[in-house]
Amino acid sequence: MIADQNEKDTREFAERLERFHTAMYYILGRETQKISPSNRVTIYVVRSSSDVRKLAGDKSGFLQGFYQARAGGSVAFTARVESNGADVSQSEQVLFHEYAHHVMHSTNQWSTPRWLSEGFAEFFSTARFEKNGGVGLGLPANHRAAELALAKDVPIQALLDASAYKKPKKGAYDEFYGRSWLLYHYLLLSGKRPRQLINYQVALANGAAELDAANTAFGDLNQLEKEMNAYLAQRRLKYIPIPDEKLKVGAITVRKMRDAEAAMMPVILVSKRGVNADTAKALLPQAQSIARSYPNDPFVLAALAEAEHDAGNYAVALQTADKALAADPASINAHVQKIYALSQLAVNSDDPDTTWKLVRRAVAALNRVEVEHPIPLIYFYRSLKLAGKDITEIAAHGLERALQLAPYDKNVRWELTQQLVAEEKYAIAYRILLPLANDPHTRSDDNPAIKLLAQIKQKLEQEPRA
Repeated sequence: MIADQNEKDTREFAERLERFHTAMYYILGRETQKISPSNRVTIYVVRSSSDVRKLAGDKSGFLQGFYQARAGGSVAFTARVESNGADVSQSEQVLFHEYAHHVMHSTNQWSTPRWLSEGFAEFFSTARFEKNGGVGLGLPANHRAAELALAKDVPIQALLDASAYKKPKKGAYDEFYGRSWLLYHYLLLSGKRPRQLINYQVALANGAAELDAANTAFGDLNQLEKEMNAYLAQRRLKYIPIPDEKLKVGAITVRKMRDAEAAMMPVILVSKRGVNADTAKALLPQAQSIARSYPNDPFVLAALAEAEHDAGNYAVALQTADKALAADPASINAHVQKIYALSQLAVNSDDPDTTWKLVRRAVAALNRVEVEHPIPLIYFYRSLKLAGKDITEIAAHGLERALQLAPYDKNVRWELTQQLVAEEKYAIAYRILLPLANDPHTRSDDNPAIKLLAQIKQKLEQEPRA
């Protein structure tokens, strides 16, 4: 976590986030494992929600935090966090919501309908931190009370079918988040519909459309909606208390940023958020100016290399990354930027074989620093693919491992599917591609994953039966 706030608040929230993380994994029935640094989500805490909206390019006035998933660089942005005793503050709740998204995407290989993704995140965002060290999860979403009572209705059919849901125009507000929380809470804790949520997810994993999966698992949707409304009207709702002895929290280390790091942080925030050609060129002079004040700082140089790469100055980015690595051979971002810059140079090189070999050397160098970093696995595969070389077994397995490390990365999933198709491993390819074809954000006829899935299905039907 990188936070623009005092040490006391930063430490306190880091401790609460560790307890929250452990409690989530306990509820999900998963062992907490040591995660390689680059496969964790980096949380950026900025001064205000208006800064969050500026980073996101959001003009709604509602956004208070957001999350972006990508291999080797998942990030979340939120406003300053203020802890509020046992109950979570609004800023904590937003961050817990975004963190829950990261946990869901990290532990789930399958596509997730929008209602389920948001209902899951809302369910876990309403945590309680007890004085005895325990954590309560799944408390009532009181922050959604007004929404559920007053905002525009979202019928159950629209809630469960992304293609039927018509999001209100900008500035309007409906009860989608509230109803998503309500449905998830009801299915999980009411005791009225045991295993139906699991059956629903299994149906989705087997390729059922969203509404078909809902009808199969839940039956009469109008009846489900009536039950949800009655559930909401109850005076008390269950939640899940987790005692302290079930939570294992490690030591928390907090340090003040060096002047060079703090100076470059505004550039890093924009870079990690993501830039286009225009914003990258606008950002570069700021990065260059800061680097002139700290010409030998590896952190600053790595960030400058990223800004140069984003602006299309690949040779300069390579030189800058090398300078950063000379100052700090363990700089992860400098290694990554070197791989990126070399790959771009190789694509346009008069001697691509030589440059792709340099890419593979850079890949090996980063792999030695962090074995479980997905970028070397991805770019070793790409270095062979783009060079027109045969894909080795090591490269193919490396791409599979990259998807295991970052199951939320859509580009890696697409590349692995194509590789499996080339190897005529159609059954595995079908399973890997399914989340992209069922992605609620891209459910349209021009989604290439839907077309490829149909082709793979045809191949499977043509295979001789045992």
